[in-house]
Amino acid sequence: MKNVILTLSLILISMMSVLAQKSTNLIPKVDSKGHIYYERKHIGTLTSDGSLDHAGKAITKVDANGNIKDNSGKVIGKAPKNGTFVYYINGTEENYTIGKASHTGMCEVKNAKGETVMLLHDNYKQQAACAVHCLYENHCMPADRMAGHKH
Repeated sequence: MKNVILTLSLILISMMSVLAQKSTNLIPKVDSKGHIYYERKHIGTLTSDGSLDHAGKAITKVDANGNIKDNSGKVIGKAPKNGTFVYYINGTEENYTIGKASHTGMCEVKNAKGETVMLLHDNYKQQAACAVHCLYENHCMPADRMAGHKH
């Protein structure tokens, strides 16, 4: 009887692990090298200056004042202060918070609703708004977050 319970417990734990892994694959991630992934596909890269698309074309830059600018020079966000940053979309200000880094160096980025929209390596907190812009430009943000965005 103990063997049956042990076996069922191991199966349950394995299934929960697989399900948890699948759900985190749906959240965009920025790894320790600045690579931006969505559903395991490389869609862009963060650098100390901003972000690049998958082909290496610059799509954002961070200026000396902490403003995030798109490639036309328009201010689209503000670098983090006290664990928060702002992203501007169609004249609307969206606020995000960056959580503390876990033991792996990853931080959860949450929108104003408290939903986790991205996992971001601690090395790239200053470029968080750049990463969000890359996700918008590559149509990787959840559908309800894309509604008003025009390209």
